Amino acid sequence: MQMRKLWIIGIFLAMALMLTACGSTQSEELAQTEETAAEESTAGTPAASKGSEDTLIVYFSAANTNDADAVTSATPMTDGESSVGWIADIIAEHTGAEVVKLTPREDYPLEYDAVADQAKQEADSDARPAFAELEVDPAQYKNVFVGYPIWWYQLPMIMDSFFDAYDFSGVNLIPFNTHAGSGDGGTYDEIRELEPDAVVMDGLPVSGDEAGSEENRSEVTEWLQGLGM
Repeated sequence: MQMRKLWIIGIFLAMALMLTACGSTQSEELAQTEETAAEESTAGTPAASKGSEDTLIVYFSAANTNDADAVTSATPMTDGESSVGWIADIIAEHTGAEVVKLTPREDYPLEYDAVADQAKQEADSDARPAFAELEVDPAQYKNVFVGYPIWWYQLPMIMDSFFDAYDFSGVNLIPFNTHAGSGDGGTYDEIRELEPDAVVMDGLPVSGDEAGSEENRSEVTEWLQGLGM
């Protein structure tokens, strides 16, 4: 009789162990199913695409003044705006990025010769002209287009002020410039020296006198497409 009781108790213990194991296995299978479903859901969601929130356009021109009504003859103009600004607008059309003007605290003269003389003085003295505070922090963006004219075969000194003010480590800097025959004037390499921890991508030099033409518009568009923009 005693043996019979022990045998029955053994059977119950075995059944309890089997049920516990079965429940554990089902729980593991359920967890794995839920995990797989979550992975499939994530895999079906496209990665965030590069949009306007990642990209900023900053440009300088002598036409960027504190007086919104001032009209300057010191820089090539296209439809009432500077040639550099014209290129910036095309970039904005294709990328949806915000355009920010780099505006000097003290306006440059309106006449061409006067601007040229001041630019030469600034270059000779290695000046750092001050600029108005920007409404955004350009160093917080992934891609920053930087536009400017070539002055005396080099960067306008206010651009040195700009690069001194911000640390673009890890940022994709994309230069573009207008010129009167000097191309980029070696300024893209100069930017690489000024911002050694940034990625300075292939820039685009545009003849200031030819800006505004459909040919130049196509040139800007093709350049952007080559950059994947």
